[in-house]
Amino acid sequence: MPIYKRQDIPKLLDAIAQGTAAQVYLVVGERYLNRNAAGELIDRLLPQKESQATNLQQIDGDREDVNRTLNLLKSFSLFKGRQVFRVTDTRLFYSKGVARNLWDKACEKNAAAEPGPALRYLLQMLSLAAVSPREIAEEDIGSLSGARWQALFGFSRPEESLSWAQDLLAGLDPDAASEKGGEGDAATRYTEAFEAGIPPNNILVLLAEAVDKRKRFYKYIQQHGVILDLTVDPGSSKAAKKDQEAVLKELLHSTLAEDGKKIEPQTVDVFLERVGFHPAAVVMEAEKLALYVGDRPRITREDVDAVIGRTREEALFELTEAVTAGKIEAGLGILAHLQAGGVHPLAILATLRNHYKKLLIVRALQDLPTPAYSKSFSFPVFQKKYLPQLKEGREEWNSLLWKGHPYGLYMLFRQASSFTCSNLQEGLQEVLTAEYRMKGSPLDNRLIMDNLLFNLVGYEAAAGHRP
Repeated sequence: MPIYKRQDIPKLLDAIAQGTAAQVYLVVGERYLNRNAAGELIDRLLPQKESQATNLQQIDGDREDVNRTLNLLKSFSLFKGRQVFRVTDTRLFYSKGVARNLWDKACEKNAAAEPGPALRYLLQMLSLAAVSPREIAEEDIGSLSGARWQALFGFSRPEESLSWAQDLLAGLDPDAASEKGGEGDAATRYTEAFEAGIPPNNILVLLAEAVDKRKRFYKYIQQHGVILDLTVDPGSSKAAKKDQEAVLKELLHSTLAEDGKKIEPQTVDVFLERVGFHPAAVVMEAEKLALYVGDRPRITREDVDAVIGRTREEALFELTEAVTAGKIEAGLGILAHLQAGGVHPLAILATLRNHYKKLLIVRALQDLPTPAYSKSFSFPVFQKKYLPQLKEGREEWNSLLWKGHPYGLYMLFRQASSFTCSNLQEGLQEVLTAEYRMKGSPLDNRLIMDNLLFNLVGYEAAAGHRP
């Protein structure tokens, strides 16, 4: 069967309404998009809302008992009609390509003093490497060489201490620590179950943010089921930006249309620039705009200014300046002001993330032997001598670094010179961790943002910024 894209969703839903339903659906892509699309699929598969209470099984892929799910899939139900099994965050398509993501999650849970979830992610990572927890504990994960780590997990060995991971693995029950290759085995068992045949009214809906297309079960679904690929290129290339913009515009216009509203064409770009590539945030902010304008059918620039508030540039300038100076009180005050003014937390995180990326690149440039950088450069020297030498041979970076007024770049270089690359990498990791928590945990967004500021100021202090 063909792989469906976002624009094909109406056709896919119509086919289900006309009685053509597959027994297995795989929905791949950005978290909000795949959950929203899966909801539409299930509403069409089980159109009677009351039937969803008895005929829909919700399964968390991170905690899935594969034996139980397979037994349910193979069994006839006592209830009439279709039985739908929805597995979110499925692990069936894991590969070494996602091992780094699992490690980052394990580190995050360990830092949050949650050893249970940290161990779970560690075990998933070991499963991908086809190595048992007992073997890796005996070998001592903290003593693995860089080459051994790379061969097992497909990414570079972390520089920090890994003693906590060794402690978690060493504390495992010996019997539980004897298994390996679990995820690959589970995917094989799913494939074999469908090849052998399951009751015709049983339907499996799998949700994943990323998949390894080489997996046997993926190929089986591609041939016998339905794959809905909602993947959006997260890069910064022209093609990626165009793809992102198309998705966000569709969400914006469709959300407003539900309330009978339209937005001025010239205001769309302002709206998207302030929110950034965050599908969930686009929907939430569009709903706020629709409520704000009341009976008026058209949304103007003034409405966007009133509801969404300041631009990302203002948030970047005020917030990053306070954090960089180690002024936690001022930073918290500015953050509260921005959020009260309607700036979405995800937009603020995107601003911080982009700023830290630029600082990291600039700091790496300062380590080049030629042209040599000095913090003592005056602005005229920086502009007329250093900057032209740095630009030479690096024309492809024009849009990233040289765009805008040279004085802004001068101040960025001065700011970056106070850090080490390690400080900036740690700060960037804190921002990404906060974004993950905001998208995937029930914690209050304000608490996540406040915690982020405290952590960032900690890294600024390590760089010598605190008074």
